[in-house]
Amino acid sequence: MMKTYKNLLFGLLAACSANFSIGQTQTSFSLNEAEEFGVNNNEQVKNALLDIESAKKKVWETTAIGLPQISAEGQFQQLLDIPVQVVDASLFNPMAAPGDVLEFRAGQEFSTSLAFNASQLIFDGSYIVGLQFSKFFQKMSSTAADNTKQEVKAMVREAYYNVLVANENVTLMDSILISTKSLWDKTAIYAESAVIPQEDADQVEIAYNRVRASKANAERQASVALNLLKLQMGYDFDQPLELTATLKDVLDEMQGNSPLLEDSGIKNNQNYVMLEQQKELDQYSLKNEKAAYLPSVGAFFTHSQNAFRSEFDFFQDKAWYPTTVWGVSMKIPIASSGQKVMRVQQVEIKIEQDQNNLKNLEKSLQFQELQLKTSYESASEMVELEKSSVELARRVYQRAILRNESGVVSPLEVTQLQNQLLQAEGNYIMAVMEMLRIKVQLDKLYNK
Repeated sequence: MMKTYKNLLFGLLAACSANFSIGQTQTSFSLNEAEEFGVNNNEQVKNALLDIESAKKKVWETTAIGLPQISAEGQFQQLLDIPVQVVDASLFNPMAAPGDVLEFRAGQEFSTSLAFNASQLIFDGSYIVGLQFSKFFQKMSSTAADNTKQEVKAMVREAYYNVLVANENVTLMDSILISTKSLWDKTAIYAESAVIPQEDADQVEIAYNRVRASKANAERQASVALNLLKLQMGYDFDQPLELTATLKDVLDEMQGNSPLLEDSGIKNNQNYVMLEQQKELDQYSLKNEKAAYLPSVGAFFTHSQNAFRSEFDFFQDKAWYPTTVWGVSMKIPIASSGQKVMRVQQVEIKIEQDQNNLKNLEKSLQFQELQLKTSYESASEMVELEKSSVELARRVYQRAILRNESGVVSPLEVTQLQNQLLQAEGNYIMAVMEMLRIKVQLDKLYNK
């Protein structure tokens, strides 16, 4: 009994543990994980995937047009006034006077019919083209979904970079705040001891307050950037989100895998792919216009049962009269006064325009590639330059703090050097943001 109880207890604990694990949600994301999460949870991607399902249904809908079409129909009617037929009386009475007529009612007051109809398309050029196009439409929907996924990835990637930059800015502000706080504490003591004028201590306090405000603003910007990332990912705003990558990781990876070394992937660009599909779409339109020259053939079958009564007694065992018909119909186009020819020529012109647009777009994308790579190279050089300026300004600032302790440098000069460091770090952050922005643009160009 005790063994059974223990087994039951362990089973319950295992179930609870499993449920707890299932209830856990991922809160730490690398860049790739954040992109995949965005693809799986962004509503735009969900709608694009639904478009693919709708396209599949469209294929079946188009296919069904060429399959047997079967229907049944029934009809009941009551003649409130039975029609009166009038004929020349001489037809039945040769002795009738000229102009005499004979009147009689034709038909029954009640009638009903039941019919069964079937039809089958045998050949129609437009149907064949339509079936091909419906499958191509499914391909277009898949391409649109892939483009939407890439757009979401690009938005998540850019938002992820912004969070990393914002966090780096907070870290920089924090390091300056620590140094400035230490300097302020010392100058406050010196001022109380009358070693330095109170005005010098006040200048350091102003600098300290300015850095505190800058750090608070940097933290708010980091919070906004994080919420934007959650929005792009389709992530719950109330849930914590941690980034496993750092700005250094991203910059090191970009340095080792420079976008400048990317092979030209212009034809993978989503605009180029969509324009190619537009050309293919017009080619289907051309096929459809040419198919209008072909005949269409169909078969039909109809069987009906009809009953006519003077009283409403259709459920009694009385006669029903059958009618059965089958046949083949053919429609052959002969002349359209040149309308079809003009439509074909218009579509041919449109296809030629599509080809010209493709060539023009390819040249435009090649120019954009060259421009972005040049901008990226300049931005990368600027990042390195601004990074060196930050390191130099930080060394100057730290040496000034040490020299201030020995009385060689005044607190006012230290605060001026602090402003120089803040300016250098601000320039560095802006340069990094610009380089990352260009990197995202290059990724979009290559549809990565």
